[in-house]
Amino acid sequence: MDLSTIEGLNLTPEQQASIMTAHQTGIDAATTGLVNKNNELLGEKKAAMQNVNDQNEALEQARQVATKAEEERLKLAGDVEGLKSHYEGQLAEATATANAAAEKANAALLSRDKGSVLNDALSLIHDDYKDLAKAQLSNMLKIGYNDQGEAITTFEHNGEVVANNVGEFKSWAGEQSAFKKILNGVDSSGANTAQSRGSASVTNKPYSEMSLQEQIAHNKNVKPLRN
Repeated sequence: MDLSTIEGLNLTPEQQASIMTAHQTGIDAATTGLVNKNNELLGEKKAAMQNVNDQNEALEQARQVATKAEEERLKLAGDVEGLKSHYEGQLAEATATANAAAEKANAALLSRDKGSVLNDALSLIHDDYKDLAKAQLSNMLKIGYNDQGEAITTFEHNGEVVANNVGEFKSWAGEQSAFKKILNGVDSSGANTAQSRGSASVTNKPYSEMSLQEQIAHNKNVKPLRN
């Protein structure tokens, strides 16, 4: 900030320097305050997360102690059936936990892989129709996994597989009346829109009224006479 450029403000160089120093001090103080507040909030968040982790760990330790105590009580009492039920309950709980974790991981993997392929398919669609086509493409798109854990992609229509990847889907969609109208660069007849309009304009104009570019295009389309 240059105080000398302010009309009507007559300050000595010393006064200007004093004001600028105070101004900078205020900025530095405000910046420091914001940094400290941000660090304080981050520290509180970290402490809260650590507190949650500590509580979860304490609950798990308490559960393990209670489980072990119940196991020892049943052993001392000679309760074979009770001990059997106890072990079965622990196995069922561990299995359920493992299955839930596996389902969560599989859902995340499926969401990632399907989202990636869906985005590639949507890139084929004109921007004006992307929102309308997204739900239909999502329903058509199926993601499976082979024994090696590799994603297997298929596009299904009316219960039949019509493509095994985005490239094959593009070829298939280009032959379908419902899709070729909304593919990028394709009009309802399946031809390039700009080219179709250009050809029509050249055909319908007298040669003398054509622009140079139109005459060149016209000459390319006219076959020479044979003797």
